[in-house]
Amino acid sequence: MAKLRQNIWFLFALLFLGSCVLLTFFLHQRWQLVLQEHSQQQHTQVQQLASSVQSLLSVQQVLADLYHDQLVQLVLAEQLDVEQGTRLLDHLMQNNRYATAYAVARTDGDLLMVSSNRSIEQLGNLRRYTMDHGEFERALASEKLELGRIYYIESLDAWTFPVRKSLRSDDGQAVAVMALGVSLKRELNAFVAPLLLPKKNNVALIRQQDGYYQFFAGEVSNLAERYETPIALSVLQQLQARLGENTGLNLQQLRLSEETHSVRLALPEGRVQAVIRYLPDYQLWAVSKLHSQVMQEAFWHSAWRYLLVYILSQLLLLFLVRTIAQADRSRRAELLFEATHDQLTALPNRNYLRQYKGTLLGSAASGCYLLFLDLDNFKTINDSFGHELGDTVLKEVSRRIKAQASNSAAIVRHGGDEFLIFLPATSEQAAMQLASELIKQLSSPYQVEKLRFVLGASIGIAHYPDHANQLDDLVRAADVAMYEAKKTKNNIYLYSKQLDAHYQRRFAIEQRLRTAIEQQHLFMVYQPQIDSKGQLYGVEALVRWQDPIDGFIPPDQFVPVAENSGQMPLLGQFILRQAFADISKIQQQLQQRFQLSLNISVRQLLHSDFLPQLDAQIQQHELVAEQLTLELTESILIEDHDHVCQLLGSIKQLGCKISMDDFGTGYSSLSMLRTLPVDELKIDKSFVDCMRDDETCRNMTASIIAIGQRMKLLTIAEGVEHSHERDLLLQMGCELYQGYFFARPMPAEQLIGYLQQQSADQSAEGANFNPGQ
Repeated sequence: MAKLRQNIWFLFALLFLGSCVLLTFFLHQRWQLVLQEHSQQQHTQVQQLASSVQSLLSVQQVLADLYHDQLVQLVLAEQLDVEQGTRLLDHLMQNNRYATAYAVARTDGDLLMVSSNRSIEQLGNLRRYTMDHGEFERALASEKLELGRIYYIESLDAWTFPVRKSLRSDDGQAVAVMALGVSLKRELNAFVAPLLLPKKNNVALIRQQDGYYQFFAGEVSNLAERYETPIALSVLQQLQARLGENTGLNLQQLRLSEETHSVRLALPEGRVQAVIRYLPDYQLWAVSKLHSQVMQEAFWHSAWRYLLVYILSQLLLLFLVRTIAQADRSRRAELLFEATHDQLTALPNRNYLRQYKGTLLGSAASGCYLLFLDLDNFKTINDSFGHELGDTVLKEVSRRIKAQASNSAAIVRHGGDEFLIFLPATSEQAAMQLASELIKQLSSPYQVEKLRFVLGASIGIAHYPDHANQLDDLVRAADVAMYEAKKTKNNIYLYSKQLDAHYQRRFAIEQRLRTAIEQQHLFMVYQPQIDSKGQLYGVEALVRWQDPIDGFIPPDQFVPVAENSGQMPLLGQFILRQAFADISKIQQQLQQRFQLSLNISVRQLLHSDFLPQLDAQIQQHELVAEQLTLELTESILIEDHDHVCQLLGSIKQLGCKISMDDFGTGYSSLSMLRTLPVDELKIDKSFVDCMRDDETCRNMTASIIAIGQRMKLLTIAEGVEHSHERDLLLQMGCELYQGYFFARPMPAEQLIGYLQQQSADQSAEGANFNPGQ
């Protein structure tokens, strides 16, 4: 009990730490939100300030351009008309609500004319003005507006900055300078003030050339000192460094960018968050500065709610832990059962298998048998009628297994439709008998709602410790035996060492087959098909594998592996692509058309990409679809009949022929054959081999040929190796032949020679049917 409580309190400690992490996360998110909100407001301030400045100065530029020519005419006139100039400047004042006064000065700085609200004596020489700082000279050298340093005009009780623009003659020479004062008292302050935060927030314009403030709005103790003192060099260096870190841009690149940038700085008055933007037309930096204290206060104003929720949640968690501790033992038992048993059937699962393997295997002296049971055709039921019905079937299967097995047997649902039955201290005969009874019971019809169907089961058996000493090895051995039993369905197979060698061989083939196509270890050969007159009808494409390790691997070994391992679509793509390329090349080279037959597996045919790939390959290699025959085995008949008919109909629409391969050895019936769009019946080699000595076999072969004739289908016999087989088939009315008696399978290069030789022989000997020569 003490250990139980200790575990619960350890869980509480973890939850406490987790909640601390969660609280930290929420507080961090809240802090980021506060930063984002204030940063967004600062970005808005800077954008608004930049927009206001650009609007204000663009008005000055427009007015200066509008009156430029008139002012130049007055300046260049032989007799300066001061009264007319004053009237012109007063007119400018009336059109410019931002201006405090207008003046025009010669290039030496002496005033020529001023607006009527000022006198020449009051303003004096602009070039020698104490607040000029060389700005008059810059105005003379520039064709753009030049902003001067801000200064205080006591009579207006306002801070004003001068704006100067050179007046130039037609030849581009500066003949005078127009100057005006722009008051900040009404315009920018009124525009920016509503955007300011309640405290510790200011916006400013800073001159690029000397670092002085052009405009400042916000909390300040001495505004005059602020305007008369440039930004400290250390602050400028820190600002440049931080901007470089955040944006990756140097100072020159930042000037070219008109975007706003955010940066955090450590200033003498504390840490601040600044948002900055450069105005290249006027060489000004628009800046918004906000003290971190403001953001911290906004953060803590809302963070106390999170802290309150945190404290209450910890108290609630403490209460819950105390409650959980009282019911922990029963809950642990429930959890253990859920972890070690299948939820659907309530049978032990793989976790149980691992946890109690010692109990399941028993002692080495007595040993035990393991039955590996896999349902046959369950996937078809599950896919056709849905997983809900499949789950109902699995419940019934588990009930039948439990009813048949003894109380001492341990039944485990291994996964899907696989079950393991452990039989301790029993004999091989008893294990085989139980397996037979299980197959019998599981093969009985199932009735689910209104559906009635039959399943089967394949069982592999392995013995501990004879076949394996470890649980994983024992399960694998039984699995290998089960797969061997599954070849014939509803069967039982006892594990043997030879079977394991076969399994290892199959596994090795499966692994190497994955790279065989890419490494060009697979290749195609072609076996001629001859008609009853001895002339070439076509060829069948056959795939071969020359492995660098095992040498030649027969198709009957690697094709089934490809089917079972899901590699058949990829292998089928290679066969289509290579066969079409070879035959297209041969037909173009020899200018000779003939039929091409290809074996198509059920999995390949049912793959969703098969039809588009087939059509694309036909078009790509410029083949005639009517000269292509797709050979399908009779196993296709056990699939969904309507779906198969639809697929075969689509193939027929392309123009291809369909051949029923190995006819008479599988599932075919006349009724099924009647509904399928088949063009050809292929007689299996097993019938051809036994025709001479077996009357039943001979009669069956004759019946297949007769069926083909009545249904107007071509018949072709494969595996014809002797003349007597050819003669007997010819008498029965078989139309096409294929086998070693005529020609062995050959690569594409050799096929060219064969076709050329046959063409030459036919030309020399006519159409005599003498294929044995």
